[in-house]
Amino acid sequence: MKAIRHIFLLSFILLILILIHCKTNKVKEVHQIHLNKKITDSIKSDSQIINFIYPYKKQLDSIMNQPISYANVDFTKAGYSSNEGNLLADLVLEYAKKYAKRNNKPEPDFCLLNSGGIRTIIPKGVVTVENIFEVSPFENEMVLLQLDGSRMKEMFDYLRIEKKGHPLAGIKLIYKKDKLISAQIEGKDFDPTKKYWVVTIDYLMNGGDRMNFFMKSDAKEITHLKLRDILLEQVKNYKVLPDIKDQRLVFED
Repeated sequence: MKAIRHIFLLSFILLILILIHCKTNKVKEVHQIHLNKKITDSIKSDSQIINFIYPYKKQLDSIMNQPISYANVDFTKAGYSSNEGNLLADLVLEYAKKYAKRNNKPEPDFCLLNSGGIRTIIPKGVVTVENIFEVSPFENEMVLLQLDGSRMKEMFDYLRIEKKGHPLAGIKLIYKKDKLISAQIEGKDFDPTKKYWVVTIDYLMNGGDRMNFFMKSDAKEITHLKLRDILLEQVKNYKVLPDIKDQRLVFED
């Protein structure tokens, strides 16, 4: 999947062309011409454009193809507690705890992301910068939110109704016959009188994917740190990515 690389390259080239065009002050008459022409292999490549693009493409390729880790298995988001979802949530929670300590902020108790934010798999083999850009192509930022017992219960109900494999870390929920029978956070039973800190993303903080309970948080910490940059930094800490298969969101009959 090369979409991310192509977008960066085209954006950069467009900027160059705009700068070149701005060098002239002459007013030119513009005539609109509408052509309907199918794009096929019969259309020849423009060698001048290819030669212009090549040095930028080469530089971009060297960045995107940089190896940063290794995957012994395919990481996918299949199931309620996928190895990819578990990995990403663990990486974010791990980073958020370090961030909190560095900045004297409340340490997050758990992490909740959205399955829709995982755009593709991490295939078995060498993991590159491009792989992480493909997994997390959006400009989402990490945020820390404080939820009281009522908001936590809303979150539990949301996950029960949705029944999607939203990535979790630091928390385990078990539902049986459409009822929550166990909720543990950092290995301890959920306390409805306690306030918990969750690390998530700004998209969800603003009610994305109908996670409206995040909009009612008691306190928040806006980090302005891109989720993708966090994942890149965290993945580099692992020579081999851990294949984490523990069940964090369980639905029993």
